[in-house]
Amino acid sequence: MVGVLIRMKLAVLRRSMSGQRAASMLAGGSIGLVLAIGTLVVGFSHFGSPETAVAVLSLLLMVWTLGWLFGPMLTGGDAVLRLEYFTLLPIRPRTLAIGMVGAGFVGITPVVALVAFAVLIVYGAHLGLVAALVAIPAVLLQLWFVVVLSKVGMQALGRLVRSRFGWELSSLVVGFVLGLQNTGWMDIGLAIRTFSGGWADGGGIVLRILPSSWAVVAVDAAGQGNWGTVALSLGGLAVLGAVLFFVFSALLSRQLVRGLSDGGTTQTGGDSLASKRILPGGPFGGVLGKELRLWVRDLRRARFLSIALWAGLFSGLFPLLDGNTVMLPFAGVITALFAGALSANVYGLDAGALWLTLVAPASERVDVRARQVAWLLLVAVPVLVLTALLTLVSGQGWAWPWVLAVLPAMLGGAAGLVPLVSLVGVAPFQDRPGGNPMDGFTDESGDQVRLKIFGMLFGQILLAVPAAVVVLIGFRTGNTLLGWAGVAAGLVTGAFYYWLFGRLAYRRLEKAGPEILDLMRKGVRAEVKVSADELEEGEQEAPEKKDDLSGPQNAAVALFVLLGVLLVIPQGFVSLGLSLFGATLPGWFLVAHVPSGLRVLVAIGSIVLGACSFGMVVLMHRVAKRKAEALAAEEEAEEPEEEKENGREHAAAR
Repeated sequence: MVGVLIRMKLAVLRRSMSGQRAASMLAGGSIGLVLAIGTLVVGFSHFGSPETAVAVLSLLLMVWTLGWLFGPMLTGGDAVLRLEYFTLLPIRPRTLAIGMVGAGFVGITPVVALVAFAVLIVYGAHLGLVAALVAIPAVLLQLWFVVVLSKVGMQALGRLVRSRFGWELSSLVVGFVLGLQNTGWMDIGLAIRTFSGGWADGGGIVLRILPSSWAVVAVDAAGQGNWGTVALSLGGLAVLGAVLFFVFSALLSRQLVRGLSDGGTTQTGGDSLASKRILPGGPFGGVLGKELRLWVRDLRRARFLSIALWAGLFSGLFPLLDGNTVMLPFAGVITALFAGALSANVYGLDAGALWLTLVAPASERVDVRARQVAWLLLVAVPVLVLTALLTLVSGQGWAWPWVLAVLPAMLGGAAGLVPLVSLVGVAPFQDRPGGNPMDGFTDESGDQVRLKIFGMLFGQILLAVPAAVVVLIGFRTGNTLLGWAGVAAGLVTGAFYYWLFGRLAYRRLEKAGPEILDLMRKGVRAEVKVSADELEEGEQEAPEKKDDLSGPQNAAVALFVLLGVLLVIPQGFVSLGLSLFGATLPGWFLVAHVPSGLRVLVAIGSIVLGACSFGMVVLMHRVAKRKAEALAAEEEAEEPEEEKENGREHAAAR
């Protein structure tokens, strides 16, 4: 069973390494590999004492273990070998558990983890040859532990994530990670002090008790010749891994017996909105009420807004760890930014239900406008409250013109872009059994959704620039009145964005509604041309898509995306803002190494280079698409008419 599932996973991964999905996998693998190499480099450091070394390495392994435990909440678990594939097969749960765990050692993430855990071998080499040899089984046992822990964690949360509490918990985890990515870099000074090991005397004792640290304890004990501790640590890690495996097998057995369906999660109750006459009557009120209920009752929609709220809150709170309150006033702005980006596929969430709108005469405009109002009601109120509270608490009075100017522009722009972007790049979510909170990101439309999210993030930032420029001019010239005029500019531009993009959205729905509905129902799978002979022979191997990028091209796409993000966000917009305010710039910013008069130009140049990097990604995909279309046209011209007819007949019969 292990060999079968491993071959199955390798085959799926091999055929998935194409197009946008390959770029995403390579980008994620590259980032993980960079972090793993950084962990490995720590092993070459010279610590002040053995206690400090053990404490720092234990902290690193604890972070990696938590990543394996909570990582499936971000990615939806194993998107290759889903449990529903095996529910109807006559396989014993224990046998299937062995196969699933064995297949868990295959892929990009286990390789990345193995590189990171190799820090134990490096540390053992400092202590001597014996300690380095002991580190080899310690690395393997650590990998065994995290793989099985990940399986148990995802399986144990399988039932939980289908509840409101479970979805909120997963939203908190995702928001935590997003907040760490947004402002965690501001705590680099704290991280440096942490890895200096000054806390090792007290905190190191606590970390030694955790199972994630037992491999480090074993290597350290081998260097001191304490073989009893070595046996106890490695043996305990092996036994714990075995216990977790049996727990996973039991959970798997229970899940297979009960099935993946756990009933609906739709909340019931009285129609309080209608009974209290809060909403207006007519078609607009009907759509508005429907949208408000969906955003609250549909756990997938509610989860997106919850992620945005946690991401904004953590983005403001993380700098507080190092005593920095500058980001607190902008927590609401970040919340609005992610709320718009994560809502960029709102029509895709409806899938085939779009026909209800299309069959009602002249309902497209009402549907789009009501969706805009519903989104604004649900996002604007908490964002404004969060902004007001955190700005007052932080004492950053200078931030009032900035947040009050940027927020209306960003909210209005997002309310207009949400339906428009959703209808331009339709990516219907498939409702799979099992209630996986991130299933929508692992099907064929997942890559398209990610592109829309990134596009929305940058689009909303650009739409807020005019209002921010007015405030900036007032700030630089010392004109307070002009600075507050940016608030009016934000209100005007936000209202204009709301009207313009909303109009474009319902015009598109009027013009291309049937085509969009057809795509909603069929999905975004690329059509693969199969000959009649292959249909007759029952060919199981799907031909490679002609529009796929090659391996080197996919690697280049991943590199361009990573480079673009780094150049646009930290080296671009962040350094530009800090330069304009005259703040002290840390050394990891490029502009910190040029004269102060050139810093703004360097930051703008970084943004331009980042945009060019993203443009290269788009250009590469367009070139590949044109080549695929030209090749398809040549094949179509060369194919005999009789063979075309036979192919149609076989396809219809099938």
